[in-house]
Amino acid sequence: MKIMKKAVTTLGGIFLAALLIAALAPKATHAVVAALVQIVPGDTTQVGQTQSQLVSLMCRKGSSSCYFIDRQGNQSSTAYVVPTGYTLVVTDYQWESNYGAQAGTLNVNWLFNSATSSILARSDAIADTNGTAYAHEHFATGIRVYEGVTIGDFNASQISGNAWVQGYLVPND
Repeated sequence: MKIMKKAVTTLGGIFLAALLIAALAPKATHAVVAALVQIVPGDTTQVGQTQSQLVSLMCRKGSSSCYFIDRQGNQSSTAYVVPTGYTLVVTDYQWESNYGAQAGTLNVNWLFNSATSSILARSDAIADTNGTAYAHEHFATGIRVYEGVTIGDFNASQISGNAWVQGYLVPND
């Protein structure tokens, strides 16, 4: 009988503890969510910048410069220039080259300042069986591109590929 009484008491204690946790969990969860909302504004993105500071560029085949793509997916008609008073932090650079290189050969591409031809980033990829190479570079700390720079992609400028650039703007110090 003593064993049965201990078992029932133990099960009752576990049941009460579970009820207590269930009753408190929504409040604790609500408190954590409320704290996060106060720390991170609603329009802050995964890179810690507001949506309005994000930059997406398309470097199209046959052009020495890249073009801004807006939130609706529309491409600007003029080359993108990093605005005065801001630095563009490039976080991602993706490109494809389809000039028909031999399969297994190394393809090299550059993200560059189209006004001075200064290289901002280099990327390499091996051509597939169709002679096409693809690469995606993620720069964890970003590449800083200063105001007034017009960004270009080497392969796009040589009519052999396209590229996409993502990043965000930060005010200059």
